[in-house]
Amino acid sequence: MAKMDFDKVPRFAELPVKKGAPEDSSWGVFGDDDELGCLNFLTPEAIVEAAGLVRNGKVFRLDTKINYATPPLFNRNPAKHTVLSFASYGLLGHDDSIDNYNTQEGSQWDGLGHVGHIKHQAYYNGVKDNQIKDGPGGKLSIHKWANKVVGRGVLIDAFKYRNENGRPLNPLTDEKYSLKDLQDALKVQAGQLKPGSILLVRTGWMQAYEKASAAEKTAMAPLEALKACGIDPSREMVGWLWDNRVAAIGTDCPAVEPWPWSFKDEGAIHYRTLSMLGLPLGEQFILDPLAADCAADKRYEFMMVSAPMNLEGGIASPPNAVAIK
Repeated sequence: MAKMDFDKVPRFAELPVKKGAPEDSSWGVFGDDDELGCLNFLTPEAIVEAAGLVRNGKVFRLDTKINYATPPLFNRNPAKHTVLSFASYGLLGHDDSIDNYNTQEGSQWDGLGHVGHIKHQAYYNGVKDNQIKDGPGGKLSIHKWANKVVGRGVLIDAFKYRNENGRPLNPLTDEKYSLKDLQDALKVQAGQLKPGSILLVRTGWMQAYEKASAAEKTAMAPLEALKACGIDPSREMVGWLWDNRVAAIGTDCPAVEPWPWSFKDEGAIHYRTLSMLGLPLGEQFILDPLAADCAADKRYEFMMVSAPMNLEGGIASPPNAVAIK
């Protein structure tokens, strides 16, 4: 796509722009063959500006460790790590392999091929299920993001805001943060969303999970047993994200929206974002150390660099992300 002219991008209320496209969808906004969605809001100019936010050289890794959740959430299997010796070749050294690795077992970006809309039976920009394929030629592949997710990161510490305002939320329930919660927290932080911001929202779930006992973690691991907080999946929420030209949103909870959510509910945020707007969702990010530093220096913006796996046909990926201050 040519240089982004944000003034020409339609407002949420003006969607859709393509004849026959679903209501509230951005299909066709970036071209009929576009596979990047809201990542188009990330521009070279914004990357240069984001680099100016690096002032003290602090680096915060945003990924969980592989196999951090024991047992893994959502009935997923743990990855098996094996160290392989060179001894049989008469050499001193090692390789290693990771078997049974699920790209969504920990911190992750949901790619646009992850969830298709239940009603419209299509993925972002009208891509059909048979076009989501393993290997070269697969539409909406995660490898197309491999050098795209770089720009200005903004943290909204919604968990801190609610606690300090006498409205604590239990992250291990399906309570939700409203749009007003996010807006008010951002205002208290004296922050703003600029076009192309990569938004991170701290919900407190990761902190609560890490404090849980082994028995509690085992009890919440099954898909049907897990309960987790998240952001309100309302139309107003996604409209706000779109109108602020948010490039991607990542959270420290398992599903961005509260879990459980009904796969038959057309109003789920996974459908509203991934399928309709092409807005990437990030889940299970590590945000507590970053949040503590932001609170200390009162700077909630930073350069963010994320390099998803260069896996052709990939559906999701660990973010391989850092925030740099």
